[in-house]
Amino acid sequence: MDLAQNVDAFFHDEVVRAFREEGLASGTLVEHYIVQLLASYAANRIEDTPIALRMLAAAEAPLRERRRHLREIGDTALYLSGFWGESLADGPVDVDYYINMGGTAYGELARGGPGWTGDPLGDVFGALAMNFVRFVAALALVSRRMVLPASNQDIVKLYRNWQLTKSTAAAARLAAMGVVAGRGSGRLQ
Repeated sequence: MDLAQNVDAFFHDEVVRAFREEGLASGTLVEHYIVQLLASYAANRIEDTPIALRMLAAAEAPLRERRRHLREIGDTALYLSGFWGESLADGPVDVDYYINMGGTAYGELARGGPGWTGDPLGDVFGALAMNFVRFVAALALVSRRMVLPASNQDIVKLYRNWQLTKSTAAAARLAAMGVVAGRGSGRLQ
């Protein structure tokens, strides 16, 4: 088995597990699409042009380019907001920005338009647009299982996230590190 197959198999197992935990019954095509998206970002750089500028370029582009731009915007926004959402809190734009841009891009792809007939991924884009936030949550689960805190500051960020959200996933990650989140009090135990 080559590296690409190992990466795909790893992400497939993690995506299926995260979808199950989030109660997403999205179907095989969506699972495959997300697995390929994660495998692609594992091997390639993220485009560094701001998404708003990319959205503007998509609006002004010919049909074929517009579809490509919208797909890249949706994919980038899903990956960043799901996989790196916690780190976006300290940036110039927050995770909601990426969620709005990604959902919009996938929604446009799903709706189509003049000359957009018969897109084989139309249903996939529709599912991603309709449940974008839930897919972000699923990718966040995958991310949390893969990325261990690098520093005490990361643990504090995770704890603050738990304080704000009372997320069971955040509490479980804290517990795995030996930090027990206090019940109801918002204090460490």
